[in-house]
Amino acid sequence: QHPITDEQALHVLHHIKKEFQLNDDKQALPYVSSILRALRQTLSLTNANQLLNLLPDFFKLIFAANWRQDEPNARVEHLDEFVTLVMTRDQQEQKFLFRNEVQTLSVIVFILKKLHHLINLNRVEGLSWTFRHELEEA
Repeated sequence: QHPITDEQALHVLHHIKKEFQLNDDKQALPYVSSILRALRQTLSLTNANQLLNLLPDFFKLIFAANWRQDEPNARVEHLDEFVTLVMTRDQQEQKFLFRNEVQTLSVIVFILKKLHHLINLNRVEGLSWTFRHELEEA
């Protein structure tokens, strides 16, 4: 297994920009950040560190930024629970990136599928089978 390059990470940002008709690749960063940090919140510290080690360096920075070790864990079994978590965090952080559940779901699915192609999310312990299965089906 070759390490994933930052170039591949930047390529993912470019795909997100195109998919969601953003003006430039940098505008995709807050979306990736929101998804990665919500994902981090669903994992134990050990499993979050495992995911961190799989990510390309560029995404590691995004994933680990503002990481509080006392961050409350959020139990997520289903994709719709993850949508709720992402939207709740978005409101609490006052970013207001996500307008509704449909838009949030489409952003989550697109970003996590791109991420899955890079690192294979099945290798990350702590993500429920149901969650991963629903993501594949979406």
